[in-house]
Amino acid sequence: MTPSQHANPITKWFRITAALAVLVAASLFSAPRAAAQSKSESKAESRADSQAENGGYSDAKAVQLNNEGMQLYQNGKVDEAIAKYRQALERVPKFPEALDNLALALESKGGDDEAISDLQQSIGLRPRDALAYSNLGLAYLHKRKYDEAAAAYQKAIDLRSDFPEAYNGLGAAQMATGKSAEAIAAYRRALELRPDYVDAMNNLGVALQHDHQPDAAVDLYQKALALYPKAKDIQANLASALHDAGRNDEARAAYERAVQADPGDAAAWHQLGQLQFAQGHYESAIASFEKTLQINPNQPDIDFNLGNAYYQLGRYQEAEASYDKELALKPGDPDALHGRGNAYFRQDNFDGAIEDYQTVLAAKPDNPDVLLGLAHAQYSKNDLVAAADTFRKYLQQRPEDAEAYFNLGNALYNHGDYPQAIEAYRGTIRLNPDLARAHYNLAMALVGQKDLKAAKLEFTEATKLDSTLTPPKGLPEK
Repeated sequence: MTPSQHANPITKWFRITAALAVLVAASLFSAPRAAAQSKSESKAESRADSQAENGGYSDAKAVQLNNEGMQLYQNGKVDEAIAKYRQALERVPKFPEALDNLALALESKGGDDEAISDLQQSIGLRPRDALAYSNLGLAYLHKRKYDEAAAAYQKAIDLRSDFPEAYNGLGAAQMATGKSAEAIAAYRRALELRPDYVDAMNNLGVALQHDHQPDAAVDLYQKALALYPKAKDIQANLASALHDAGRNDEARAAYERAVQADPGDAAAWHQLGQLQFAQGHYESAIASFEKTLQINPNQPDIDFNLGNAYYQLGRYQEAEASYDKELALKPGDPDALHGRGNAYFRQDNFDGAIEDYQTVLAAKPDNPDVLLGLAHAQYSKNDLVAAADTFRKYLQQRPEDAEAYFNLGNALYNHGDYPQAIEAYRGTIRLNPDLARAHYNLAMALVGQKDLKAAKLEFTEATKLDSTLTPPKGLPEK
């Protein structure tokens, strides 16, 4: 005669990745590049032409080569532009406009070291050129030399106090070194100087979001999008801020707009999937995670979250396969092992589940969720002594879990340890007095101990709470 059983609890769980932070960080540096390039082009052209007309440069051919390089650069022919700038500098090595333009062209192709060298030469020729310092700050930003970048931008501001691009770049450098308050002040100053500066709006939004002011960030992103509706990064940042503000329906809609604007944005697809999962839209989450993997098949955490979505839908074989892929990317990952153990358990592969749970516990012996899963797997395999021991370890971590006491009682009862089972069931009733099955199972354990008077009282209480629970027939009267 066995006691009333209880469903084995496997809790819903999910790993939120750092994709949002990566997305936000990537948007910080776009503004200084564009601003510096456009300023440099117009400034270089006007200066070069003016000096050529006035005889400021003795080599008109060098001026022509520089201008041809700018035209090529504006048409997207960067390599050809670089060649023109180099030809100009062969003719006039101390040609600051050509040095500036060459630096920016090199920077656009990732040649930051040479760009820094060229800009330093240009500054040597024109030590009071605020724009050259600003462009130098950008090059340092791309090299992640944030202190040098901040110093270059500050020098640009010292030389020209009404320079919004330099304030924006300074804010980017300060954010990168964790100085969010200073960055916020720099971005606000940039917007005072140019109220419609979209990049500064975006970057201020990023800084405010980092400063736990998501609603203020939302307002800024929306203003920026009103001015520049096609800004894909800002659309994704808006979705991120809405999510941080707990406005998940709006966030989901914003991510849907983001992936519509840029179907190749893997980070936005992933974040959309996470929101869909959190709201219980598992089929939609699967579609978003699979889209992420089509774009970036080897991105960690996606297969893990995809496995969780499959698991929630009861598609345990597909969940297992997704966890396998995650473990191929991150061998020994404890979350993926835990997830695969759960998927094994649901497919009655108790040996596989026990192995994965024990692997996790070897590294994290006090993980309560894994201890609970292991206890259920051991119980289901009828390894009752091990299951009881594991339930006890779990209850050391979570002593207020009435269901765990109940299942501990079941393991002890089925092993024939009625005194310990009685103690466990009483622990359940202490925490949940209205659990009819706990009273019933306590009565059964008391029968096993031949304490029929106490058993009768517990049977009566169980029936009072749940009329479908009646004492088994054939019990002795005394």
